[in-house]
Amino acid sequence: MGGSLVMSFGTRSLPPLGAPPARSLLRSPRGLATALTVLLGVCAVTRLLLFAADAGWYLSLDGTRDTDPWGRLLAMATSLTLLAMLPTAVVFVVWFHRVRVNAGVFAPELFRRGPGWAIGIWFIPFVGWTFLAYGIATGVWAAGAPKSSRAAAPLSAAPVTAWSVSFGAAMLASLVSGRMGAAAEAQAGLRAAELVAMASDLLFVVAAGFAVLFVRKVSAMQASA
Repeated sequence: MGGSLVMSFGTRSLPPLGAPPARSLLRSPRGLATALTVLLGVCAVTRLLLFAADAGWYLSLDGTRDTDPWGRLLAMATSLTLLAMLPTAVVFVVWFHRVRVNAGVFAPELFRRGPGWAIGIWFIPFVGWTFLAYGIATGVWAAGAPKSSRAAAPLSAAPVTAWSVSFGAAMLASLVSGRMGAAAEAQAGLRAAELVAMASDLLFVVAAGFAVLFVRKVSAMQASA
């Protein structure tokens, strides 16, 4: 009887030791992608409102119009834009980290740094938000993109590039506008700053559109992998 117990125990499967299997780290990003799509749409709408306010403020600076109504609209539009950007930024970073972890399971050889960098780069102004984010995003894209039947090469990463370039240009224009406005000593300088601000608003709208394309495409690729 004792021998049978030993034999039955010996054939019993024991729980695995060590780290969990890599694929257990996979989580679907689709829920986050849906939330991001909505939030990015709200950001685009608020940016368009801010563009209208900036345009009205620009026109009022010619000295022939009352600036007070446009100043109030500009303040309101700026507040709404910031309120929309904050939750969008948080959800985007969470999504970005999620797809980076998934990509590290699909193709770990594509990354030199750990998935924590998908969060850490957003604390590095401008360089982290552009160049470092682009590097991680292209790796995530390549890890999830299906191969072409003819060339056995990843699908074009144009959506990633379009998002990164438009987002970087929008942030740069916003920075330049702020510096110009702070240094302006006459209405001509303020009007020039407003023109750059209007360009920044439109670039942010374009970047939001490309971000939706990038987010939904990557999420779909990972969900079907």
